[in-house]
Amino acid sequence: MYSILIVHFLLTIYSNYLKYGSPQGSENLREALSNYLSTTRGLNASINDLLITKGSQMGIYLSAQLLLDPGDTIAVGMSNYPTADQIFKQAGANLLRIPIDHNGMDVDYLENKLKKQKIKAIYIIPHHHSPTTVTLSMERRLKFLKLAKEHQFAIIEDDYDFDFHYANKPYLPLASIDHNQNVIYLGSITKTFAPALRIGFMTGPANFIYAATALRELIDRQGDTTLEEAFASLFKQGEMNRYNRKALKTYKERRDTFCSLLDTNFANQITFKVPEGGLAIWAIFNPEIDLIQLSHNALKQGLYLDNGLFYKNEVFSTNGIRMGFASLDEKEMIEACAILKKVMY
Repeated sequence: MYSILIVHFLLTIYSNYLKYGSPQGSENLREALSNYLSTTRGLNASINDLLITKGSQMGIYLSAQLLLDPGDTIAVGMSNYPTADQIFKQAGANLLRIPIDHNGMDVDYLENKLKKQKIKAIYIIPHHHSPTTVTLSMERRLKFLKLAKEHQFAIIEDDYDFDFHYANKPYLPLASIDHNQNVIYLGSITKTFAPALRIGFMTGPANFIYAATALRELIDRQGDTTLEEAFASLFKQGEMNRYNRKALKTYKERRDTFCSLLDTNFANQITFKVPEGGLAIWAIFNPEIDLIQLSHNALKQGLYLDNGLFYKNEVFSTNGIRMGFASLDEKEMIEACAILKKVMY
């Protein structure tokens, strides 16, 4: 009976949120996001220039469908988020692979390619690149914007991991310093909570967001209005900021603990750089280690370990994996490293 009363109360108070809503997403959430992006990223995006998506992956798909025609070329990293590669290929595009180093995507390499080749767009992960975790330098960000203006290509900026930067303040997104409306900016607002809560956003030129909204409506009438309103409330009450600060402190401690454990236990077998941010380590294993077999043996002992195949492509085959640390406390990390050590040696 009590549960029925609660449901009745919620239906009475929030009945408007159970009706059809805007395919662009909750206006309350777009307003809250507009303020949040301005405060944290220096990004001026009005509520009309924001589209709420089901995660940043939907933003990648919508961008690809609107920007790319079969036969077009899009520049991506030699190592890259594999699902993005698949989305661009599904749109009929050719991939131009750009090297990734400790400063992110090599803008000089792209500049030389542009002397002979035209591209329609470039896909950039500016903070904590997937899979390598490197961050794109400010110097390169500025040069990418310069090239986009000169060669008239779009930049799809997938900043899914902006909120988790530990070493210092994160760089401003390219979208924040773009004065020519060449950047489509994608992000996620639920990564700190749980991957199952699929809420992301995209912002860009008004006409592009209008077209993206129309396309999104064809495949998904609207998002989860009640969930969007719940997050709008969390933003407006300041709970998101408080939670993010707490999460940032926790994840930094876990990163430091995990890196220390890897150094102590696997110094001769695993090479890595402590990432400036993000929720994972890019771990390069000794070439003699068979990651597929190692993954199989670890699973037998109750430890899930990626086998590295997900990150490989036609030009990238490093014997490495992303090792996540965010969901593990110190005790669980010690147990995981003990299992890994047992099956590795």
